[in-house]
Amino acid sequence: MEVYEKKTTEVVKLFLARRLNFGACIAALDSALEDLIPRLKPEDATRLRVVMLSNNEIVMSEMERRRAKEVT
Repeated sequence: MEVYEKKTTEVVKLFLARRLNFGACIAALDSALEDLIPRLKPEDATRLRVVMLSNNEIVMSEMERRRAKEVT
């Protein structure tokens, strides 16, 4: 679970720094999840959900900010 968290934190940082576009960010997050699933323990499910929702919120908020910036 720790490896997943580190990977996804780095992916989100790269996205926020505009070193990954939205599609590449989502693909990288999906890939990290795919790597985790075979090793996922039942007790990690709650933590996984928290991390995934947090990453989603950050990425979507950034996309909203970028869209708003394009409009103005």
